[in-house]
Amino acid sequence: MARGKVYLKKIHNPVNRRVTFSKRKTGLLKKARELSVLCEAEIGLFIFSPTGKLYEFARPSMNGIIAKYQKHYASTRNNLELSDHIETLRLEVENLRKRMTHLEKTCKLMIGEDLELLNLKELQCLEKKISLGARKIWSRKEKVSLEHIRSLKMKAKSVMVENATLLKKIARSRTACHLNINIMEGVNNNFETDAATQQDLPQTNLNLTLS
Repeated sequence: MARGKVYLKKIHNPVNRRVTFSKRKTGLLKKARELSVLCEAEIGLFIFSPTGKLYEFARPSMNGIIAKYQKHYASTRNNLELSDHIETLRLEVENLRKRMTHLEKTCKLMIGEDLELLNLKELQCLEKKISLGARKIWSRKEKVSLEHIRSLKMKAKSVMVENATLLKKIARSRTACHLNINIMEGVNNNFETDAATQQDLPQTNLNLTLS
């Protein structure tokens, strides 16, 4: 006759709980020792009693068991992190591939290709999108054109200011040049007058002598 399923639950009686703990602890330590001897297994076992007392069993040594566990845990964690990272990258690549496929399909529809694949509702939706896009393009074109015209006007104004400044400089240079020419002509006239006067002096002296 098969045994019925045994349900485990907490032992509320303190005395019975201590007795059960002692028996089960002894049996667990015995099983761990047998497993390590029979199978050459490396085993580390910690047991804390309800009162906090520590019982332990280790073969070959507790420090060796803990060090091996830490090394194995670190390696496993690194592998899990790498695996998670690879899975994340794979999902990102898959999403990018789907987006690229969708964009390629949309681009073809925008230029009038593969329209035979669409029904009436989809064609109407595409028409609305194209009309909306055309209005946005026209609006952006107008804005860019106005900005370009404004920029050209500013450049033309700047050129006009530079030309006016240059003309003023040229006018001042011409005035200075004419002034220099007039001064030089005055100097030359004075020089010629002095020369003529010097030429007339000997003749005058000669006439005075003859007289």
